[in-house]
Amino acid sequence: MSEERLKNLDELIPDYAKLLDMEVEFTTDLGSTESTLRGILSLDKGSVIDLNKPAGESVEIYINGRIIGKGEVMVYEKNLAIRINEVLNSNTVLSFFSKERE
Repeated sequence: MSEERLKNLDELIPDYAKLLDMEVEFTTDLGSTESTLRGILSLDKGSVIDLNKPAGESVEIYINGRIIGKGEVMVYEKNLAIRINEVLNSNTVLSFFSKERE
């Protein structure tokens, strides 16, 4: 996080230092689908499950179950990664975490 952004955090929440070391759960949902039990039992190594989401479509980014932005799935050093394209208003995100910490 840039120094300028950290200074802005200080203005939003006077005692933000306690928040910066708080552990959070980062999740994203690549897609979902429905199947019959017969379909699940017929899966083998190499089977493909269609997630009904077009390739390249944005994914939502969640921290502790709350949406904080959107991104896109990409490959980074042979691993799947999320490139963040949109972040919700910082005031909203920080307000949520400061309330959660209480």
